[in-house]
Amino acid sequence: MKTRKAFTKRFPLARASLLSIAITMATVGCGEESTQNQEDVQYLSHLDQSRFFQRQGELRASTVEARSAIELQAGEPAPYFILVENLITAGDGINAEHQLDELATLLESADPSRDSLNRIVLLRAEALRIQREYDRVLATLTDLDEPSSTQALDAELLKGRVLLETNRIADARKAFEQAHGLAPDAVLPLIGLSRTAFADNDLALTREYIKKAEELDGQTPALWLWKAQFAQATQDWATAESAYIRALEDIGQYDVMTFQKYETISALINVLRAQNKSGEAFVYEEILAKSAPGNIKSNLEAAQEAFNKGDMDAAGHYLEGVLRQAPSHEKSALLLGLVRFRQGRVEEAERLLSYVVNQGSDALQASKLLAATKIQMQDPEGARELLENLDEKQSDPEILALTGIAALASGDTHVGETFIERALELNPDNQSLRLRYANYFARQGDHDRAIALAEQVMNANPTANQARLLIIRSHMAAGNTAAAAETANAWIKEQPDNASALLIRGQLAAQTGNLDEARQYFNQAATQSPDSAGPKIALGALARSQGNQEEALKLFRQAVTLEPNNRQALQNLATSQEREESLVFMREVLAKQPDAIGPKLVLLEAALEAGDTPQADQLSADLLERRSESAPAQAAPVVESLYKGVAENFLKAGELDKAAALLNRGRVLFPENEDIALQSALISFHKNDEHAAREIIQEAKQMHPASARPYITEASYRTSQGRHEDAAELFRQALGKQDSVATVLAYSRALQNSDQSDKAISVLEDAATRFPERPEVALPLALLYQSNNQPEKASDVYERIIEAAPNNVVALNNLAWLRHENKDDRALKLAERAYQLSPKSAAVTDTYGWILLASGHVQKSVEILEQALQLQPDAKDIANHLAEAYKANGQEAEARQVLEKL
Repeated sequence: MKTRKAFTKRFPLARASLLSIAITMATVGCGEESTQNQEDVQYLSHLDQSRFFQRQGELRASTVEARSAIELQAGEPAPYFILVENLITAGDGINAEHQLDELATLLESADPSRDSLNRIVLLRAEALRIQREYDRVLATLTDLDEPSSTQALDAELLKGRVLLETNRIADARKAFEQAHGLAPDAVLPLIGLSRTAFADNDLALTREYIKKAEELDGQTPALWLWKAQFAQATQDWATAESAYIRALEDIGQYDVMTFQKYETISALINVLRAQNKSGEAFVYEEILAKSAPGNIKSNLEAAQEAFNKGDMDAAGHYLEGVLRQAPSHEKSALLLGLVRFRQGRVEEAERLLSYVVNQGSDALQASKLLAATKIQMQDPEGARELLENLDEKQSDPEILALTGIAALASGDTHVGETFIERALELNPDNQSLRLRYANYFARQGDHDRAIALAEQVMNANPTANQARLLIIRSHMAAGNTAAAAETANAWIKEQPDNASALLIRGQLAAQTGNLDEARQYFNQAATQSPDSAGPKIALGALARSQGNQEEALKLFRQAVTLEPNNRQALQNLATSQEREESLVFMREVLAKQPDAIGPKLVLLEAALEAGDTPQADQLSADLLERRSESAPAQAAPVVESLYKGVAENFLKAGELDKAAALLNRGRVLFPENEDIALQSALISFHKNDEHAAREIIQEAKQMHPASARPYITEASYRTSQGRHEDAAELFRQALGKQDSVATVLAYSRALQNSDQSDKAISVLEDAATRFPERPEVALPLALLYQSNNQPEKASDVYERIIEAAPNNVVALNNLAWLRHENKDDRALKLAERAYQLSPKSAAVTDTYGWILLASGHVQKSVEILEQALQLQPDAKDIANHLAEAYKANGQEAEARQVLEKL
């Protein structure tokens, strides 16, 4: 926010004098050539008045005068700049951007100065920031061309603000420090640094920067606003109240309800209510209700009502209306994030929820939703890192549940199970989590635990049919068909018209060889649910199992006709006939049901594989047609995945040219899809076209400036080429974008491979501090300590790992060995524990056998070391250890025989 002088409205005569002087200067000349015509005079008069009204905060009058100036001289850029500035002040980023487009078009026919072009860049970046198009803001700022010192300062301040709003604290700090370096006596960089310190939870530094700013200019409106916000955040209500009121003396000067004014008054209302000053709060609420943004409340209420009714489209429409008026309205962003999550538009949900998390007011709820979104996007690591930063992570059952789910998805079973069980202990009524946990055990093959959990769900809710299905399927998977049948029969007895119950009972009958009985149940299900594809699919599978391919094909076609978007029906049909026959049938279905998505997707995949570009383009256009301006096509994510999937198949088949051509088309259709761009870059790398690959990666960096993936993609390629030092630098840059465990580990490996073990240790030590509960960071650190001859440090880390994960075999084995080398009697117990957990590991078995020998258990050591050598017959260390055990046991001949084989 630029510093603005406070102009009062007490001097109308002064204003008239200024206008008179301007008009006189415009009309008086020294001759005919210098005398301006009447139109020029009127233009300058309107322009001067527009600027004056703008300074006075009278944005309506300023805009009217600017438009009058444009009517007189449409080719002059000055009034356009005023219009854009007024729109940005009002918080209308969308129309500001449209006005800038007009201005850019106007200047194309002229020879604009560098200053004017840079001014457009800065205004466009600010308009984009209002719309929360953060990636585009940063990309736009790169268009500045030799900016003036003032423009460079504005750019760094805007960059810092965007980076802070997207939670890139370290980068934001650098930008504000750069701004401070450009203007050491300016207040705004210090405010930015104070906000950054607050975001980093450094309250002392936050106050220090505020004090420095006050020493420079304690009356700056932006400083009063930040002092108010900081006081509110620290619950210093009285200070917040007085600071907000002082800030509003300047922010409130405008004759329209700007969004900054609206949000400042809203914050003041919250502060007043926190002090039980209801009467004063009501006065300000009336001001908001009668303003143009007062529509926000009614839109938000309508959105909430639509959401409660399950009408996600209507809720989204109302919420978009709110955010168009108030782009930083966090409650609406939070609710819209939830709506988009429910609609399956997870990328949009992530963007909205990330914004709310970074703003902080609803950070806890938004963080939970954002974590769930990341899990849905198959980014469990991102979810865990987000949740681990929450103070309530050990006490909030929802956070515990999400952390547990993310840990299980990451393969960390011990942590995942511990957190989920703790979540269920704190909230035993969370049957949804219990059922999800049961499904996890079913997938792991632990059917007893799956059944026990599902039965608890059934006890709490006897109509929970999903739990009943899980119990039946777990019994079936465990081979207990009698128990499965008993549960299914009970279900049918309770709900004789339930098609799902009839289908599962039929599947059970088919599995036990009672095919006629299975057909009877499937037919009953078809009678109960005639418009459902499920019974037809079941009957088709039964017919196919009996070798009746013709009947199976007929039934699968009926299933597709009933539900042309049913994936299981489409897959069964595809495996029951030749590819060309399937495509012919898809076209027939499409002719009768032109809105069906499934057949179009099947045909699109075939066209992509066949290289039929015209057909693929036509189908893509149909599938990607938007339902409305704000609602993307339902099939868009699947179409994107088809382009990626077919390209991957080409790549696996070694058909690089086909893959590259397909991905180039994909990049045109989905210019913001990072996966497609990076896949295309990888293909260029594989084709040894590093120039093209680097260009694509550079575009991806500009399109996704907050993403680490472009750096990781190139780093991974460099690693495969053995260029570990280059890879290490790229991984380091990736960490600057997004701190993640996976990238830390890749960075440390690259450092090790480039003979920088000390630096690798330092990287892992820092990471272990940031991720104290992640054994996957601690373990490589311990291994590095051990290989660098630092046994005490290695032992300390191994002990911490075992405390957090008692069944970590590597930590148990290696700590046993270190203690053995230190002649510590505790070594044997650790080695035995590791062996019990992993008796098929040659290395673990060898450690146990060798420590047994050293501990005097000679006979037992021989048995164990023999097992170790059987597991890995070519291992020289194990053979030598066994030879030593034979000698200690008086078996000299056996020892010689083992050594001779070496």
